[in-house]
Amino acid sequence: MSVSNPLDQKVFWFKKALPTLIAIVIGGAYLENRFRIGIDDQKDRCLPGNHRWFVVDTYAKDIRRDDLVAFAADQRMAMAPWFSFTHIVIKIATGVGGDTVTVDTQTARVNGSVVSEGLALAGKLKQPAAAFIRTEIVTDGELWVTGTTENSFDSRYWGVVHPDQIIGKVYALPF
Repeated sequence: MSVSNPLDQKVFWFKKALPTLIAIVIGGAYLENRFRIGIDDQKDRCLPGNHRWFVVDTYAKDIRRDDLVAFAADQRMAMAPWFSFTHIVIKIATGVGGDTVTVDTQTARVNGSVVSEGLALAGKLKQPAAAFIRTEIVTDGELWVTGTTENSFDSRYWGVVHPDQIIGKVYALPF
């Protein structure tokens, strides 16, 4: 089709481009709502692979054992200066509903398997290590989360992550 009038050319172009523009806006809004980018700016990283960049899928809330999970910090985490209530935390889901967790001064175990060692942060939290010793059952929907280092501030110190704290499943980016 040949369009000679400049105004007709612009209208013709706009009619052809409009569906693509609408698809880009809708697709962008969907992606912005569903996914978040996370950056681990800590000097000592406590997640597997020493990754710095992560994608959080906010629609994926069915977290399974060994998945990375993003969740919102809550008042239990306020005992330490590391997290505010607006902080988003990423850890490994090492315990899920029905699991038995035992914490002693040497290890934290889920169903008898060691998931973390020691209570290295007890002193920084101004608590004796004995204050964190316990055995508990993770209820359905809750998660026991840990990092990969003994210095990880995780469930050993403040307990399970509740379902309303879960933001979504996390995927580490390879860069």
